[in-house]
Amino acid sequence: MKHWPPVNMEKRKARSPDRGSLLLQEPLSMNEQAILFLMEVLNGFEEPPRSDWPRHEAEEVSFSRWAVEELLQQVWGHPWTLASETVERFAAKLGLYAETCVTDQQHRIFRIAAETVRGFLDEIEKLER
Repeated sequence: MKHWPPVNMEKRKARSPDRGSLLLQEPLSMNEQAILFLMEVLNGFEEPPRSDWPRHEAEEVSFSRWAVEELLQQVWGHPWTLASETVERFAAKLGLYAETCVTDQQHRIFRIAAETVRGFLDEIEKLER
């Protein structure tokens, strides 16, 4: 009879019979945690601005939501890069756009977006620890 080496259960993936149980899944990777966090942020945004909102508030919510959607795409699109590095690069890019734009409206859009993205950096760094 052949002796098989012991099976290391830590490396094996446990599956539930219905494949839907979250109890038996592997821990999430850092980028997956960041993606879930950003998706929760998107879901937490208020309803789209209505016509009775002050214009500057409606624009700020819209620009912030756009920045989170773009950040989510950036993190999703760079799975081999730490999410915090992706956030830092994206915030720097938005800051550069804000400083080099032509009009005040463009400056405001990119400034709000950069501030929004920078606001999530600490939280994403906590997830990576």
